[in-house]
Amino acid sequence: MKHIRAAICILVIIALLSACSGAKFSMTTTGQKSTVKVNEAEDGDFIETEYTSVGKNRIAVIEADLDKGQLQIDFVEVTVFAHVDQPADVIEGDIAVSVTVGSDDKEQIDLPQGDYVIRITAVGTTTGEAKIEIEKKE
Repeated sequence: MKHIRAAICILVIIALLSACSGAKFSMTTTGQKSTVKVNEAEDGDFIETEYTSVGKNRIAVIEADLDKGQLQIDFVEVTVFAHVDQPADVIEGDIAVSVTVGSDDKEQIDLPQGDYVIRITAVGTTTGEAKIEIEKKE
């Protein structure tokens, strides 16, 4: 529960700072749903989520509504070392799954069980929005 509260506080702070600084990315995450807004991000610019745990039989549903450019969405495997009195240490590993989406794309990808951060990278100059939701596989 502490991790969820800490993640929400961090996301609120990032959202506030993004709104003030005209950032290229802003992201909101609630549970297993993330929405990223992109404003004139240049090729190679990226943002990452906090780590999330994915259970068995899960898929990622990605819906892109981009005005221009593309987004590469990588699910990066992580190893998490939790601490009682401090934030967890998160060590990134290999990319487990990767997909590139453009305007009005909808993708569903199988996710192996594990812990991940989601890295969203602009391909070309990119503007628009993408939603990522981890759902139970039917």
